[in-house]
Amino acid sequence: MLNKEPSPERVKLGFREAVLSSFKFLNDAGFRPVEQETTLVRYESPEAFVNVYHGRASFELGAEIGRLKHPLEKLTVYDIVAWAGAEKTEGLGQHVAFQVSSRKGVQEFVPKLASLIEKYATPLLLGDGAAYDSALEIQSERTKEYERDLNLKSVRSKAEAAWHVKDYAQVIELFAPLRKHLTDLEAKKLAYSEQQIETAEGQGGTGSCEEIV
Repeated sequence: MLNKEPSPERVKLGFREAVLSSFKFLNDAGFRPVEQETTLVRYESPEAFVNVYHGRASFELGAEIGRLKHPLEKLTVYDIVAWAGAEKTEGLGQHVAFQVSSRKGVQEFVPKLASLIEKYATPLLLGDGAAYDSALEIQSERTKEYERDLNLKSVRSKAEAAWHVKDYAQVIELFAPLRKHLTDLEAKKLAYSEQQIETAEGQGGTGSCEEIV
C-alpha cells in the first residue's frame, strides 16, 4: 500500500461518518471506535478488531477482522464471505473490489460492506478460535489457488509458444508439473509431446501436432 496522505478533499466523501453510522451494530457486540480518520475507522473489543478502510491511493473500500492477540492474521470481507460459502449468493469473488471515489459511492457501498460483516462475521467478531482457524485455512487455500492461477496463465503462454515451434521438451517441462490442472486439450498436447520425445530416436512418432489445435 502506498504511504500517501489523503487529500484534504477526501473528507467531503463522508467516509468516516458513513462507517460510524453503518457499523453501529459493532457497538452492541462490544466494540468501540479507537481510530477515526478520513480513510480509516478502527474498532476494537477486548478480543478482536475491525478495520474499515478507504484506500488512500486505490479508493478501494474494504474491511478486515482479526484478533488482538494475533494482529497479523487478518481476514478481509472477501475471506469472510468465502468462509461462509456465500460468494455466489453475494456475487463476490476473491479480487472483486468496491472501488468508489465519490460521496454517492461511499454512501452506497459502506452500508453494503457493513451488511456483509454483520451477516457473516458474528463468530469472528466474538473471537471464536475455531471459526478463525477454519476461516484462515480457507484464506490460505484461496491464496494458493490464486497464485496457481497466475502461474498457470504464465505457463500456458510459454507452453503455447513452445508447442507452435514443436519444442516438445519445453512443453513437457512446463506442463508436466501442473498435469492435474491442465485442460483436456493441454493434457493431449502434453501426452503428444511425451510421445514425440520417447520415439524421437527411432523416428517412430505418428500423427502431427497440427491434429491438436
